[in-house]
Amino acid sequence: MNTTKQKSTSHVYIGDLLKCKIVTAEGKRLGHLADLQLSAGPEYRVIALFFGRRGWLYRLHVLNPFTSKESHDQTPNSVPWSAIDRIERHAIYLKPGYPKKAED
Repeated sequence: MNTTKQKSTSHVYIGDLLKCKIVTAEGKRLGHLADLQLSAGPEYRVIALFFGRRGWLYRLHVLNPFTSKESHDQTPNSVPWSAIDRIERHAIYLKPGYPKKAED
């Protein structure tokens, strides 16, 4: 008898995630999923989720023109894939403590 546990693998389709709302553990809505950051192939894995207005501008490759010269912040709003607690119908719920920094 084999007593080793097999690792459970679940598959999530990108098309099912796009436009899902991202919600903190406290119930605050951060925005909708705009894009994903993937690892290098050949076995691609999701690294981060981009969301909100800055996420959409990043996805459309127009974030930089809308960034003020004073801030120089050209990064989209994001959370790491490891921050996800659960994915339910039309919503991605984060673990307590995420996002780590204040998002605009």
